[in-house]
Amino acid sequence: MMPTMRQEVQGCAPCAHGGRIAEYIDADQPMIDFSANLNPMGMPDVPTTIREIEGIFHYPDNDYPQLRAVSADFVEVCSGTSDPARITAENIVPVNGSSELIRLFAETVIERGDRVIIPAPTFDEYAFQCRLFGADVQYHDYSKILELSSSQISDASAVFLCNPNNPTGDLIAGDAVRQFADRCSDNETFLFVDEAFIELSDPAQSVAHAVFDSDFVVVLRSLTKVFAVPGLRLGFGITSTEVAELFNHARLVWNVGAPAEAIGRELMGACMKGDYLNRSIALIRKERGYLMEAFTSRGFSPHESAVNFILVDISSTGMDSQEMVRRMAGNGILVRDCATFQCLDGRYIRVAVRTREENRMLMRAVDAVTGVG
Repeated sequence: MMPTMRQEVQGCAPCAHGGRIAEYIDADQPMIDFSANLNPMGMPDVPTTIREIEGIFHYPDNDYPQLRAVSADFVEVCSGTSDPARITAENIVPVNGSSELIRLFAETVIERGDRVIIPAPTFDEYAFQCRLFGADVQYHDYSKILELSSSQISDASAVFLCNPNNPTGDLIAGDAVRQFADRCSDNETFLFVDEAFIELSDPAQSVAHAVFDSDFVVVLRSLTKVFAVPGLRLGFGITSTEVAELFNHARLVWNVGAPAEAIGRELMGACMKGDYLNRSIALIRKERGYLMEAFTSRGFSPHESAVNFILVDISSTGMDSQEMVRRMAGNGILVRDCATFQCLDGRYIRVAVRTREENRMLMRAVDAVTGVG
């Protein structure tokens, strides 16, 4: 059964635009684009590197067939699943970073007054975007989110789940999430699963293939975290072909620029050919262990994590998180104040897992501001 979306979304058709030369790149003859209203002088004199960026002189193909195909392949290679059903380009919704997919989901699904269930603590963007469209946000303990009753699920338009969770680093087994997805589907409630960190944790726990069982599952993936390119702004959603078609109609036209598309395709393509992910996961596990031991030995209480960051209880220092962040910055180290997360307070900071040299610098700064080393 197709989910109920806003009436305006169900009846929308994509807008027509000029500048569609990308659709004719493989034409038998050269094409001159008179459909796009651009400066006939062309680009000013700029460094060669800018001129060499693929596709910068034309509007992108708004269907993004190559990007969507590579994204689908990337999901399959990362998950290593034996599932005979395979994610294809038709399941992919390209977006300008993960925040855009959260916004797109909210504006296509949420009606004013709809109830939305969000775990706490978790990424703040879900609540922010849903509230923009009039949602009634209900928070539930992250550790008990899979225990929601059928009535709680059915009363909601959507449930959000960040897996691995930001900021706690918890990872819920994929089988458990898929069972929960089935319960949401049975109640015609969307389950939005944010897997922005899954490649740096355990990609086998992805629930991307749950989209074959339900139109009510939307999975978010981001290139920001896995390839360390936050300035690129590129990600994608995975959902059923029917829902993906609606989302692709509703998203902003040309929402991914040609440079980001070209770089994203190259990054995912290169990653699929080598052992980049395996080496990344191994490094993160090793350095996470180092930091867990370093914090514990100094009297801190770090939260067990399955990914490339650690939530740290700093109560033993006698400082609150704001003071800790300020003092650490004075020593050249930026850490995340977690007091802004729902259900957390000034007892917590979050630190990224980096290289051994950088992690030692982190701990030297901790020693300098606390004197507990």
